[in-house]
Amino acid sequence: MELDKIKQVKLSQVRVNKQNPRTIAKDKFQKLVTSILVFPKMLMIRPIVVDNVMQALGGNMRNNALNYIAKMSPEDIAERLHASADYQRKTDGERQALLQWWGEWLEKPTAYIIDASELSEDERRQFIIKDNTSFGQWDYDALANKWDSAQLGDWGMDVWNANPTAFAPLGSTPTAATPEQGAPDASEDDGTGDTVPSFDGQLPPEIEGQDLTPDDLPKYEGEENTPCDYITITFESSERELLAERLRVSPEKLFEKICWRIDELVAMQNEEAGNER
Repeated sequence: MELDKIKQVKLSQVRVNKQNPRTIAKDKFQKLVTSILVFPKMLMIRPIVVDNVMQALGGNMRNNALNYIAKMSPEDIAERLHASADYQRKTDGERQALLQWWGEWLEKPTAYIIDASELSEDERRQFIIKDNTSFGQWDYDALANKWDSAQLGDWGMDVWNANPTAFAPLGSTPTAATPEQGAPDASEDDGTGDTVPSFDGQLPPEIEGQDLTPDDLPKYEGEENTPCDYITITFESSERELLAERLRVSPEKLFEKICWRIDELVAMQNEEAGNER
């Protein structure tokens, strides 16, 4: 099977996989579009994997992003690029070359693909899932010390910046609700059908006045079994249900607060256990 040969085809030839179980939130999709616009070489490095009928097995989101870009005008692309911090870091010559590249691409939209038509049906199903499965995890200490947090946010990483008045994704401007504006809703749709908590601009009393910037967090020393007063659990949004299950509490109650004391969790566990009887 010659999977190492990358081909360039008309974008219209690549079919969207309607059975793809992977979804993307609207804000993350827009970041993906900008990321591709700034770094189109990524399309050749990470081509779309297709089956025998040119249906995307891997790279569905990139394919969707390309179809979105194909509907943009050169002016739209230029405006989007000018708003990107990565674009602003480029030289004048690099910016001009990038605009020219996309101008030519819009005339004949293409996509880079790898043909995986020789995979069996079972292998195709495996690939769709395994291609989107992350077995590793981020070293957040290394990210905080060796990478620019604003860039990470632009590139789609869920990086957070905290201050005494509000929580907001890095790269955005946090605003606190005023009495005239009213507080925002208690929850919002993240674009995937799940409801996630939103903050009203006030930190819980347990962490008010504390600096939560990753660079300034205290470094714990000792062995893995060294006792400590606090722990922090980091998790992906898709793992909220799993975390609640592991702690044996309902997700609705668990995410009412950011910080919990152990006695509060135990009491909540006992209460829910009693309700199940």
